[in-house]
Amino acid sequence: MKQFLMAAAVLIATAAPAMAYTAYLKPNQFWSEGGAVEVQASYANQFFTPAVALPANVTVLDPDGNSVLPDRVAVDSTATNLATSLGRFGTYRVSTGEILGPVSTVVGIDGGWRPQIAGEVLPEGTPTATLQTVTVSDLYLSRSRTTRGPVDRTIGRLAIKPITHPNQVVASSGFQVEVLFDGAPLANSAIVIYANGDMDNDLDTFVPTDAAGRATIPLPAPGTYVIAARHRANAPPGAAAAVQSYTTTLTFEAMAAPHAETAPPPEDTRRRRRRN
Repeated sequence: MKQFLMAAAVLIATAAPAMAYTAYLKPNQFWSEGGAVEVQASYANQFFTPAVALPANVTVLDPDGNSVLPDRVAVDSTATNLATSLGRFGTYRVSTGEILGPVSTVVGIDGGWRPQIAGEVLPEGTPTATLQTVTVSDLYLSRSRTTRGPVDRTIGRLAIKPITHPNQVVASSGFQVEVLFDGAPLANSAIVIYANGDMDNDLDTFVPTDAAGRATIPLPAPGTYVIAARHRANAPPGAAAAVQSYTTTLTFEAMAAPHAETAPPPEDTRRRRRRN
């Protein structure tokens, strides 16, 4: 288990922005009967206290997977706040997409890697590499019923794909997910679990993925949680750095019992048939 914690610790130390912050999205409600849902987008070192605003170009996908514009976006020093209407029955996805961080130089010392100190003179032959952070944050919202379209769409190289529908997570049953990198299962990778008030460098609560890249997240009680997957890999051709450090987070609500679902109204069904 120590190897998973150490790997996560190395990656969290290089997260964007400077100092150890982790990105998250948090709504005022995960289920809606209509109207707008408010979403907070921020970096934090304690969940869910916003510290640095995430970029404002957040994507909203409707139940068919089409991009829709939020109703309102406002940015202050600690958070980007947006409002999006759930006009259709089904599941929506709010995602930052891949956020590219600054490029830094890391130094290979004593079998490990650390950031190069400004003005540092390195011994001849010391290995160095360029490193860039890549962050994705996701959440799912449902109006009256759940659908799979936006859930099954992959965004970014490092993806957390829910197997349990993210808007029907029951605390006593846990949350089953799959971690993918470039579309392939990422085995033996630590998924860190954060509850409200947890520090983002607290890595004590985690579960490793199995050989198929899957894991069931244990949840001690109903509440709002963030799970984070982290992975370091060679950057794709044309990237600004040789190595990229990936962090993907997913915010979800664990409930005491499944949420009741309702059928779409007749006009919503007719609209879908006309479009098909």
